[in-house]
Amino acid sequence: MPVSTVDIVNTALDYIGQGLLTSLEEDSPLAEKARRLWPLALDEVLRAHFWKCASNRAKLNELGEKPSFGFARAFGLPGDFIRLEETEPRNARVKVEGRSLLTDEKEISIVYVRRLEDSTLYDATFRQCLALKLASMMAFGSAASTALSQDMDARYKEKLREARMYDTMEGTGLEVDGRSSWANAKLGG
Repeated sequence: MPVSTVDIVNTALDYIGQGLLTSLEEDSPLAEKARRLWPLALDEVLRAHFWKCASNRAKLNELGEKPSFGFARAFGLPGDFIRLEETEPRNARVKVEGRSLLTDEKEISIVYVRRLEDSTLYDATFRQCLALKLASMMAFGSAASTALSQDMDARYKEKLREARMYDTMEGTGLEVDGRSSWANAKLGG
């Protein structure tokens, strides 16, 4: 059964003992807080791991303006770019600066984590991580907020470690900055 954004928000609210929402468009302080914190939690969880459900590939287009030093070329990153996972060619020296990828390569393609807005495409572990991160953020500022927020954040970090372990067992074989996916998972990359 597809899981909606409001389902994930309600899971977060369950974790912190708050009432549930029927829609994120409700006119209530709880819905307003969820709407405000959702994009922050989503981007933070997406940046925290190389989520397979959010991986995408792109051949980048060179920008007209060259970097002032250090690299020969600048390429524009996709609008939904969150985090660089891999480059082709694999041994390319690259640096992400703002919305550009700097390199000396004449052509470059990337595998990256994208901003995935469609909640029906989230895998189960990603949904749980997102709900726990959102719960941690929503708990902050409420009664008994510090302890509850810290508990939710600790649970989020544990679930994130679990996600990295699953990816290691499934074997991605990808490398970033010369490190294997196993090393990235083990070293928190």
